Amino acid sequence: MKKMPFNFILAALSLYFCSGLFSCAHGHSVVFGPEIFSGESGKSQRVVKRFSVHDVNQKFFISVQSGKGSEKGVVGAAIDLNGERIVSHAEIGKQFKMLTKPVKLRKQNDISVEVTGESESPIIVTIMSLKAQAVTTRISSLGGKLNIPEYASITFPAGAFDATQEVRMSLNASLSIQDIFEATAPGLRLPYEIRINTGNQAPATTVAIAVKYPDSFFSSAYRMQICARMYDNPDAPDVHDTFWLVDSGVSHTGAIITSLPKQVFSNHYGKNGTYEAIITVVLTQ
Repeated sequence: MKKMPFNFILAALSLYFCSGLFSCAHGHSVVFGPEIFSGESGKSQRVVKRFSVHDVNQKFFISVQSGKGSEKGVVGAAIDLNGERIVSHAEIGKQFKMLTKPVKLRKQNDISVEVTGESESPIIVTIMSLKAQAVTTRISSLGGKLNIPEYASITFPAGAFDATQEVRMSLNASLSIQDIFEATAPGLRLPYEIRINTGNQAPATTVAIAVKYPDSFFSSAYRMQICARMYDNPDAPDVHDTFWLVDSGVSHTGAIITSLPKQVFSNHYGKNGTYEAIITVVLTQ
């Protein structure tokens, strides 16, 4: 995984984000997790957790991701949902990276996760709905902000655009993005990515972004960092279309914050040649 060095002032970025940035709301795309589960010295570890869902009429899917933190990998894992086996030991092995499949939920749900393997080879389990999460606003030359509650917020400073620009931020779980991530930056990450589309114009400045981290990420032994897809990087002109680590900090608001360089916005990613940035959060040793 490549690392993209650049300077940013953490204290200044914190001024963008108040403690009430992420408010509670119903209908989140994530209904369980992301949760980290690990084995220990070949012993079987079984954890049972309960979660609730407000709207059971939505379509849901489970995402199971392997950290592949050691050569041994995950020896075995199985997942039961409401007493039914939905992921078997045979589906998770040394070559396993990410598995997704549809699931049906009730208003009250029990999930049981059993993992046998090395403690440094965890899995991440997440259950999401297919309900779209997106926000669109118009950003003037004076700047402005977009916010998806509980997920991410981005702030464009004055001068980012020379005229009013429509900007869209959305939450996505793309298998094609996962393939690119695994090819260029293997490891644990959020099972979804944040997309920021700025239309026919890329911002002329860096922009401040905050991404909400799950409690399981914070309590793990890993370091959390924002990772951005980069098509053209001035620090590595011969490397194209890869994920790069961005220097990040953890704020008191419960979010990972950083300053995104303008180069992460590429017209190779958005529809019809529009400029788009694609970011996620990764766990590094």
